[in-house]
Amino acid sequence: MRAARFAEFGDHNVLTVVHDAPEPEAAPGRVVIQVSHAGVNFAEVMFRRGQFPVGLPHVPGLEAVGTVRSVGEGVTGLRPGQRVAALTLDGGGNAEFVSARADLTVPLEDELAGLPSALAAAALCNGATAWGVVHAAGRVEQGDTVLVLAAAGGVGTAAAQLARAAGAARVIGATSSPEKAAQALEFGYDAVVTYDRLEEEVRRLTDGAGVDVVLDSIGGDTRGTANGLLATLGRHVIFGDAAAQDTSYQANHVWFTGTALVGYNLGGLANSRPGVLGDHLRSALRAVADGSVRIEVTELPLADVAKAHELLESRASVGKYVVAVDGR
Repeated sequence: MRAARFAEFGDHNVLTVVHDAPEPEAAPGRVVIQVSHAGVNFAEVMFRRGQFPVGLPHVPGLEAVGTVRSVGEGVTGLRPGQRVAALTLDGGGNAEFVSARADLTVPLEDELAGLPSALAAAALCNGATAWGVVHAAGRVEQGDTVLVLAAAGGVGTAAAQLARAAGAARVIGATSSPEKAAQALEFGYDAVVTYDRLEEEVRRLTDGAGVDVVLDSIGGDTRGTANGLLATLGRHVIFGDAAAQDTSYQANHVWFTGTALVGYNLGGLANSRPGVLGDHLRSALRAVADGSVRIEVTELPLADVAKAHELLESRASVGKYVVAVDGR
């Protein structure tokens, strides 16, 4: 089958499209999906760079939309020919066929029937993550001030809209450039600042009070700056490390500052509490389907998946990249 694959770790050029990848079979508790669209995520960039261990060769793709081709033993509620969206957290979504866990596969029926496939693919990882960081980890409440790093990205734009719907009084974004800041403003932010002026501008915008929630997938020096902007009883939600530069805190730090560090990780949740992750996934898809969350989607052919990686890595991207697997 046709698939995007890398056989060594490195830059985006190690990612190529092959035509002889082995087709998956339906194992117990899993389904095989014929993929029409698959999302591209920064986590896949990190896998490709070798920041997280994956077996080689590796087919990236953490989310896929298509039709069920076959079901494994013990699977109920899913059938061949059914249109579905699935989290494929073991990878493999950037291929003509992928094996997915049945408990992380959602039928695109009833209120989800009208959701376009490209949009559904864009909503899976980013939407579930945005829902989780806003509601489960950040616990955004009425009147909160929320700071979203990577404000123009797929998770950031969705999280801003979900935070507003949850009752946030003020949502502030941060991006790498004024151009991306201007684009992010279209997604419900009160203000979007650049990282080089993060502390100064957030202090000004909050009259020195700081923020109640930080949503942080960036890491590095920006993480330390954002943490220092938390108000007492503020929550710093960490769900990524785009800078590939971790930050250490002493346990007494959260005590002395009266703040919390909270993590959110799709893979960890899938392993320990898959039912919770399934709820986050369905909630995110419904929010997109009913128009509560708008996602800006850029659709590319599978042959251009390396270009999507390059744009994500350079921070030149806005919104969400989706590859049309059946569009060559």
